[in-house]
Amino acid sequence: MKQQGTIFRGIAGALALAMFVAALPGESWARDRSSHISKEALEQIETVLEREVDEGVRAGFVAAIVTREGVIYEEAVGMADPFNDAPMTTDTRFRIASMTKPVISVAVMQLVDRGLIALSDPVERFIPAYANPQVAVSKTRQEDGSFETRPAKRSITIHDLLTHTAGIGYVFSMQSDLDKAYLEANLLLTEGDLSDRIDRIAELPLLTEPGEVWSYSYSIDVLGRIIEVASGMELEAYLTENLFEPLGMDDTEFFLSEEDFDGLAVVVEFNEEGEMIRSEGNALSSNVNDEAFGIASGGAGLVSTVDDYGRFMRMLLNDGALDGARILSSATVDLMMEDHVPMEARPEPWKTTGMSFGLGGYVIVEPGYMGNVAAEGDWGWAGYWDTHFFVNRAENIGAILLAQTQPNPHIKPSRARDLVKGVAYGAMRD
Repeated sequence: MKQQGTIFRGIAGALALAMFVAALPGESWARDRSSHISKEALEQIETVLEREVDEGVRAGFVAAIVTREGVIYEEAVGMADPFNDAPMTTDTRFRIASMTKPVISVAVMQLVDRGLIALSDPVERFIPAYANPQVAVSKTRQEDGSFETRPAKRSITIHDLLTHTAGIGYVFSMQSDLDKAYLEANLLLTEGDLSDRIDRIAELPLLTEPGEVWSYSYSIDVLGRIIEVASGMELEAYLTENLFEPLGMDDTEFFLSEEDFDGLAVVVEFNEEGEMIRSEGNALSSNVNDEAFGIASGGAGLVSTVDDYGRFMRMLLNDGALDGARILSSATVDLMMEDHVPMEARPEPWKTTGMSFGLGGYVIVEPGYMGNVAAEGDWGWAGYWDTHFFVNRAENIGAILLAQTQPNPHIKPSRARDLVKGVAYGAMRD
């Protein structure tokens, strides 16, 4: 697949460039900065985004800056559907793709808080297909079509899944037969219920030993199935009852059927001539402008709005609670935002850019190495179709930037995420 290099850069590689990339009142370590952020300075964000829309870099954006106390800036610019003159609004919904992963990670940690899951639990406790995991000796198929394997040194744990160190593959590489097998097991395109689709992934050998190498993966999709087993509820039902309803995330749901297209922005892409066109998808998913996923993918399946996801971010800034709803313990939020991946296990670009990984999101540990605006403790993630967020509890700030753009070799580079983050931190006044 000729696009795979560009696609990977659109997800994992971009993280190495620090894309997008609170404590409760009275916590001494965290600063109450909401009254020290210049709202006038944040108005520059609209100028930044309008420039990119005017230059044809993106069809439109929605952006917001949040603190523990509330939303201090929010703006929509451009078009949600440029082919039918539908404007972008703050109510527009987005396919947030891998920004689903932090939500699933919070749900898993909620079950840890409730004593239903332990981070040290072997995955086979919940998914028998992962018993006796095998590691590929060679990523090339043998003559009979199988892979040569050896037994893994140990079981995969919940912690391995949360940190993408389980050795499981994903959809962003086509370099080997095993990579292609993982792409073919893409649960957005296979058949059956979530259990069936995860079992199909579990049939494949691991790329590496559990716990030894960070590698972007289906791990969070596997955790989605574990949530079902541990809670006794279907994944969307669990999230609705335990996260979305308590947090007031009324417009967030899995992209399952035609009904879920209501209010969605159109995904655009660029052709060889550099023209913006309506995306028809690629090998990684169905045509998302015409077809829903039909499955509750814990790794990529949610649609949401800037307000809904902003409430999720504010819950994290508030040590796991928002407006009287306790989602996580403060100690658990602390743990999620710690560095969980040792230097030797990190991807090569991260070893020199000050980035590592917590539980469910990247974490900035050496901001001076990032080559861009960053602060120690920034924690966040991004989504395949051009969505980005970060929170920083010590600085009491979070930013979210949403667009809908299909990665391909002709995509026009956007500076918006870096510029918006720069404006957000630049608006702080001490």
